Amino acid sequence: MSHHCHNEHTHTCGGDGHDHHEHDHSDDITPALQFSLYQHIDFDQIVTLNESEHGSGKAVVKKTWAERMNPEPEVASDADEELIINVPYVHPFVLNFSWETGFFGEL
Repeated sequence: MSHHCHNEHTHTCGGDGHDHHEHDHSDDITPALQFSLYQHIDFDQIVTLNESEHGSGKAVVKKTWAERMNPEPEVASDADEELIINVPYVHPFVLNFSWETGFFGEL
């Protein structure tokens, strides 16, 4: 397993080799920010299917990293529980890993 601790802690024999009493992992987002695809999104070409409010899917994708936990803007489906958001990029690339988060309030 890869850890992003970078010599911030001591290694011990036994267990997982980490002494987690000396630091936290609040800075572990650094690698994610360094390799963000946000700057490569073609925002004008985003298309959302089943959105109840036109443009709401695009508005959600436009949220920055700092705005990611804000519940607004939000996108909701007008047909069923499924939404399809096509997010085109300016240049072609191969995506090997994707991690999406969503805010789910009361149902």
